[in-house]
Amino acid sequence: MKKIIFICACVSMLAMTACSDWIDVSPKTDVESSELFNSESGFKNALIGIYGRMTFVETYGREMTFGYVEELVQRYDIGGNAYDPVRADDIYDYVTTGTDSKNRQATIWAQMYQTIANINSLLSYIETQGDNIITEGYHDLIKGEALGLRAFHYFDLLRMWGPVYSEDPTAESIPFRDKFTADLIAPMPANEVAQRILDDLHEADSLLVNDGMNYDYNADEIFTCERQYRMNKYAVKALLARVYLWIGDKEQAAYYAKEVIAGCGLELVRDNGADVSMKGETLFGLQMDDMENTLSSYWTDDRLNGTQFAGSNLCLMLEDNWQTVFETRGVGQNDIRATSFAHDNSNPLRYMCQKYLGDEQNEVEGFYENIPLIRLSEMYYILAECVSLSESVDYLNDVRNARGISRANNYTFNASYTEDVRKEALRNEYSKDFFAEGQYFYFLKRNNYDTFYRCPIANMRNYYVFPLPDDEVEFGGGQVDDNEGNEN
Repeated sequence: MKKIIFICACVSMLAMTACSDWIDVSPKTDVESSELFNSESGFKNALIGIYGRMTFVETYGREMTFGYVEELVQRYDIGGNAYDPVRADDIYDYVTTGTDSKNRQATIWAQMYQTIANINSLLSYIETQGDNIITEGYHDLIKGEALGLRAFHYFDLLRMWGPVYSEDPTAESIPFRDKFTADLIAPMPANEVAQRILDDLHEADSLLVNDGMNYDYNADEIFTCERQYRMNKYAVKALLARVYLWIGDKEQAAYYAKEVIAGCGLELVRDNGADVSMKGETLFGLQMDDMENTLSSYWTDDRLNGTQFAGSNLCLMLEDNWQTVFETRGVGQNDIRATSFAHDNSNPLRYMCQKYLGDEQNEVEGFYENIPLIRLSEMYYILAECVSLSESVDYLNDVRNARGISRANNYTFNASYTEDVRKEALRNEYSKDFFAEGQYFYFLKRNNYDTFYRCPIANMRNYYVFPLPDDEVEFGGGQVDDNEGNEN
C-alpha cells in the first residue's frame, strides 16, 4: 500500500501561509505537489487519502457518527449507568471555555475544514494537471467524487453550524471555500451555502453519469470496485435528496430519492445477523482499518473474558432505554434493529449496538469495519415525508416490514393518519434505523423539535445551532494534515 500524507502549514486568523508540499512516507522523501500529480497514480492516491482521513475519530470515525452528535440526543447510558443531569448539562455548554462540548465542536470544525482543503487542492490540480489522468473515464470519476465529497462535508457543517433552515434560511452560517488559497472567507448566509452545495452535487451528478457501480471486490479493477465505499453516482443523488429536503424543496427531494431506489441496485436489509452495519443497503460508507482496536473503548464485547461490557466509555443502553427506543414491548419485538443488539445478563440488563463492535471472531467476508453514512432506508423515509399522505404509509411500511415489524402493525391511511402522525412516525423510524449513525440529531433539528425522548433540558431549540469556534480559522491554503491514502 502506498501512503501519502498531505502536509500544509498551520494557519491563524491573521495570517495564512500557503504550502504545497505533499509528503510520500513510503519511502520517506519529500515530493512537491506538482510532481505528485504528474501521474495518474498521484491523483488516485490523493483521492483515496481523503477517504482515509474521513475515518479519523475526530469526524466520521466517531464524533460525526456514533459519538458527539449521538450524545447530544442522549442515546446512551454511558458505562452502563443511566444518563445523569451533570453530564447532560455539560454537553449542552457550547460557550464556557474548556468544556468538553466546546472543545469537541472546535475539533470537528478544524478537521472538517482540513479535509475540505485537501479536496480543494485535488480539484485545483485536476484543472491544471488533469491531462495526466490517462485512463478513460477516470478524469470525470475523480473530479465527480471530489465534488461530491466537498458537498458532503459542507452540508454536515451547515447542518451543525447553520440555522434551523425552515426558521431562518438567510441567517449567517459557515464559510464556503472552493479554492485552495489563503484568502479569508466570511461566513455566508445558509441559503447561499446550500446553493453552493447543490451546484457541486449537480456537477458531480453529471460527471458520474457513467459510473459502473460495481459493488463487488475486483482485484483487477481496484480503483473502480466496491463503489459503496466511494462517493458514487447514487450516493450523489441520495445526497441531493437529503439537501433538498433540508431546504424544504420536497418535490426535488422526492425526485432524487425515487431515482436512487429505482436505479441503485440495492434492496432494504431484512436480516442483519451478519450484516450488522447494513452494508447491503449502504449507498455510501467508509471502511475503518483496525476498527476493533481503534474503537475498543466505546464498542467492546468481552464475554470471553467474563467481563462483558466492562468500561466507563462504552456506548451502552439500559434495558428500559432499549425497549422504549425500539418498541420491543410492542410492535418491535421482532425488529432486527433491536434483536441484533448484544446484551449481558447482569442486573439491570445492558445492551450494545453491534454496528461498530468489529469482532474478528464473528467476521463475515464483506461485513466488517464498516461505517455507514448514507443508506437506502433514508430514501424511503424522504419519500414518506415528501409525498401525499396516502402514499406515505407505503414507504414507511416498506422499511418497517423489511426490519421485521409484522404487516399487522402497518400504518394505514385513514382519517387518523394526519401530518402530525406522519411526523411522529418518521421520528420513531429515524431514531431506530440510524442509531449510532448521527442522523437523528439532524432530523430533530430540521423539524425544530423543542424536546425528545430523555431530553434533559427545557428547550432543545436553543442548542441546535453550534457557535463558531473562538479561534475560527478559514482553512484553505494550509494546515497540518495527517492524511493517509491507499490505492488498494
